[in-house]
Amino acid sequence: MKQFLLLAFGLLCALQLLAQSTPFFPDEMVVTATTLNMRDAPDKNGKKVASLTQGTIVQFIEAWNNGEYMQADTTDPESPYAPWLKVKANGKTGWVFGSYLTAAIGLFYENSYAFDNQGLPPVFWYGVYVRDSFSDEIRKITARKEEEYNELYDAKLTVLKTNQKDPSKFLIASVQPLELGYCGQLGVYELRDYFGSSSLGPGGQFSIYPGNDMNDTLIKPSYGLAGTGCAILDGSYVTVRDYKLILMDYSTEPATQQDLTSWVRPEDQEFGPSVDVLWFGDLDHDNKPDMILQDCPYEVGCRASLFLSSKAKKGEFLRKVSEHFWPGD
Repeated sequence: MKQFLLLAFGLLCALQLLAQSTPFFPDEMVVTATTLNMRDAPDKNGKKVASLTQGTIVQFIEAWNNGEYMQADTTDPESPYAPWLKVKANGKTGWVFGSYLTAAIGLFYENSYAFDNQGLPPVFWYGVYVRDSFSDEIRKITARKEEEYNELYDAKLTVLKTNQKDPSKFLIASVQPLELGYCGQLGVYELRDYFGSSSLGPGGQFSIYPGNDMNDTLIKPSYGLAGTGCAILDGSYVTVRDYKLILMDYSTEPATQQDLTSWVRPEDQEFGPSVDVLWFGDLDHDNKPDMILQDCPYEVGCRASLFLSSKAKKGEFLRKVSEHFWPGD
């Protein structure tokens, strides 16, 4: 039974990745392998263009065959599954196997399960913690993988741990150092307790704000999130049609907008959207709001997505930089 549960859980993770019709790939990624071959074609037999060392930052260009997951070596049953990605690094462009890349700014959660055999990315590690009743802070941490017994699977699973005694809200792995200290105004409060509801179904609206630390009197931009669409009862199920998630900058008149719908669209359009704000604050210390959204685009499983204002492109207020997948409900 134990082996069956472990296999089923692992397959579930893989199937959700395989099922993505429009998978997300960060604009910037970092090499986690000791060395990674860049090739002229998305194939392990493609001509070698360059050899990338661990820690090299690459710019994502495109994914082969819409990000289809493939086995690196079909002759090796232990070979990992991942998409082939076209990237640019050190002035060269070519294809690399995605199993050996991770987001340049990664979102992680303490005690979450890790199913891969790779080491942790060679980056700066940070945790977001409650500083006091009304604010959060960024701390520099040490992260490690550790085997821990899981009662459900009756087995030891690899989980992510830190060197901190306090429980973290979430963890960030970044190729660039982050400024420590204040990063948001939530503290011990849960969003649903402090703001009523953070759910963004049709008709839902929520504001995010970078907050002000003590003695900080700057007036900072506040963004609004609005979920629109039509929810109807179709037989015995509620169906949502024409759903959109809009981000608004309240500092302009009328408010300027950014459409975030593509980031939270369900894989199967028969599923209604399930979108919630998990956290907001100012991780990159640019005095503009950042946030973590959770949506459940798959039949089973949800994801937390990190959006940063400092990575926004022209016409954007926020840009998605990484995601964390939650198997299960």
